Amino acid sequence: MKRYTTRLIIILSSISLAGLIITQLFWIKNALKLGEDQFNSRVTIALQGALDEYVQMHRGATCDVTCGCLAVPAKADSLFINLVPAEMDSLLRIHFAYHGLDTVFIWRVVRCATGEVLFEKKGEVSLHGYFSQHRISLSCLHIQESHHMEVRFDRPKQLILSDLLLWLSASVLFLLIVVISFAYIVLTILKQKKISEMKNDFINNMTHEFKTPISNISLASEVLKRPDISKDPARLNKYADIVTQENMRMRTLVDRILRMAVHNRENLHIDRQPTDMHELIRDAVDNICLEECIDGSIVNLDFKAENPELMVDPVHFTNIIHNLIDNAQKYTSEDPRILILTRSVQGHFIIEVHDNGVGISPEAQKHIFEKFYRVPTGNQHDVKGTGIGLYYVKTMVEAHGGTITVTSETGKGSRFIINLPA
Repeated sequence: MKRYTTRLIIILSSISLAGLIITQLFWIKNALKLGEDQFNSRVTIALQGALDEYVQMHRGATCDVTCGCLAVPAKADSLFINLVPAEMDSLLRIHFAYHGLDTVFIWRVVRCATGEVLFEKKGEVSLHGYFSQHRISLSCLHIQESHHMEVRFDRPKQLILSDLLLWLSASVLFLLIVVISFAYIVLTILKQKKISEMKNDFINNMTHEFKTPISNISLASEVLKRPDISKDPARLNKYADIVTQENMRMRTLVDRILRMAVHNRENLHIDRQPTDMHELIRDAVDNICLEECIDGSIVNLDFKAENPELMVDPVHFTNIIHNLIDNAQKYTSEDPRILILTRSVQGHFIIEVHDNGVGISPEAQKHIFEKFYRVPTGNQHDVKGTGIGLYYVKTMVEAHGGTITVTSETGKGSRFIINLPA
């Protein structure tokens, strides 16, 4: 998939997801508003039902200005001027409970003309925070409104949210699943794209790796075909050695690739043996520098570990030292200076490999142990490699129960630290 196609898909998907989130939030907001309207409607129905029942209870009773608990008015201009608070409070609780409303409330009777509070039934409702207030007229139909009753509920939104809790929870859950799934898909696409680019780089690098020995073998073969080559034994041996060396070089590359292709973390074969790590490192350095050391390179050893004997696979650890020295030699702009030291720290065996190379940027340090990853150098291929050396090192170190870290600064070399349980 082309880069701009991937970007276009991600951008369009992100816009669609943002639109879905906005739409969902809009419907949630409308649902809350609808819940609030329904709450108000239920309160109004409950209030009217309580008053209707009160009227039925007192139908035919005389309106005596001395029988109520309210202040004595100038004239009896309201049907409920002599309202009995205990009866009304009981009816309100019954009707509120029937309609699924909170039974914690306060109510009062107010004179419309002056706002005078004629009666107030107090409760546990806080008047400082958010509350809802509802009112209903207490006047006769044929007389102009003169009194009304007010009812207040504390934190009514809690009741509204509790009614919508299941629907809102499901909506938020599904929305969260969509967001997480989208993020996972985008990350997977980017990861696969990165892996694809790394594999392409690997193929390009391997092409350059094999191109040189194939060219050298081809040239040597052409020379060896000449009739007069047999008359010059020294020249014959020289080109025969070139063929042999380049053949060994290609075989080494193929072996490395096949080893990494066959092995994975699940089926690694570790043949642990009692091994003197100082002796192993010493032999590995001697063998490597005998065959492949760059002219002018110096490898110094500084062994300070108290007990160098560990249970490790000597073959794999020889390859580990080989890979670290090989990287130190490749990534340097001057004569390589390599220091390998060991030390013991709180029951752990530490191996450090220092070099004076070009260093590794902080961004590249995050990826250098990934399979096929190589520090980007544009289209230049002056540094040969397959991108699996440090991945192999990390895999083998962790297979032995250890860890490997790197500290580096661009232009100031690198330090690889292997920490093994003693």
